[in-house]
Amino acid sequence: MSVISTSLLVLLDPQEEHKNFEIIFDSHVFCRFTNKTKCLKHVSSRLTNIRLLHFFIPKCEHLVMENGPHFYNTIYYIYCVDGASIKEMKQQYDYPMFVKVFHVECLATYLRQAAISHLIEQAERRKHEPDEHELALQAAAEFSDALANKLSEYMIEKTC
Repeated sequence: MSVISTSLLVLLDPQEEHKNFEIIFDSHVFCRFTNKTKCLKHVSSRLTNIRLLHFFIPKCEHLVMENGPHFYNTIYYIYCVDGASIKEMKQQYDYPMFVKVFHVECLATYLRQAAISHLIEQAERRKHEPDEHELALQAAAEFSDALANKLSEYMIEKTC
């Protein structure tokens, strides 16, 4: 019998611009792929074992949502390089509950937000295991601090 994991964060990075996230996130929760075919194959093989997929894809690969395998229980995060791309994707995918569209500069923020959600859910499921519960909450708190720092930086930039 397979173990059900709460969620999985997958980043499709065909331009190999986001290697640093592999250092930040636990490999049991986060996977980064540079090859679309390998990425889709990995996701397809894990779908029966996860409750929620956080799938981060660049705008240039957005057709994965239409032409690729259909993944249920998935939130798609489309990262774009400019305002025109963001506008185009928001018009094309007007499903704010299931598709998030944002500038690539916000990728770290959205990844941390998804990781926090995963860790809090993991902590709730492990209440009967005090050490595991505490570790998940501690990791969520660390990501929350990092997220708060990023948001503060963003607010300072906007006021200058």
